[in-house]
Amino acid sequence: MRMRLLFFAALVSVAASAGRMVHAQAAADAAVAEVRQTRDSARKDVDAYTAAGGRAGTTEHPAIKWDAALWAYRDRYPGTDAAAIGSAEAVRLLVRAELWDRAHARIDSLAVDDPAWPRVAPVVYSEGIAHKDLPYAIEKLSRVAASTPHPSIKAPVLVVVGRAYRRQGDKDAATRALEAAKAAAPGTPVAEEADGLLYEITHLSIGLPAPPISGRARNGRAISLAALRGKPVVLVFWGTT
Repeated sequence: MRMRLLFFAALVSVAASAGRMVHAQAAADAAVAEVRQTRDSARKDVDAYTAAGGRAGTTEHPAIKWDAALWAYRDRYPGTDAAAIGSAEAVRLLVRAELWDRAHARIDSLAVDDPAWPRVAPVVYSEGIAHKDLPYAIEKLSRVAASTPHPSIKAPVLVVVGRAYRRQGDKDAATRALEAAKAAAPGTPVAEEADGLLYEITHLSIGLPAPPISGRARNGRAISLAALRGKPVVLVFWGTT
């Protein structure tokens, strides 16, 4: 009888734990849906402002209002995916509005261990392109990658640093950043992304010979890129899902 009671108690405990996990996941999903709805409303408002002739970089820009609304999710759902999405979208709106100082203030307020960085880092890169200030993006993200103790932050941030260096034409620095990303989180999707970028840098950069490509034409004839060397060739890659 005692064994049965213990077994029953264990089942109850497992069921309760599973119920809490389901409830927590449902709450997390609801929070993400909420922040995405706010994001969509913000984008529509900004689009309407722009279509009506509203100017970027002004204190009347609706991005300021929506930035505050999206940033508030950090306090409402701290440390969650909803907070990370809200953070990234807030900065993205400020960048789109060319409110550079406000965007930098938001970026600079994030601690190096903030879980929002994997989502915010690509926005920092976009800001560097739009503002023609990639050195700022590289410096800021490199500092985060060097300081954070979390591989889940370090690796994706380093991938973005690699992209930024590559855009600047510094292939050596890009390679170092991407190799560091792989080392920080081996065997992860981020490491696979870094691997893909490294392959592009090594084999697909402008000015390099095209990699060997061969196959069969629709009529069954074997073709290879090497056989066409010296002739104008256009390669079109396509696929279906």
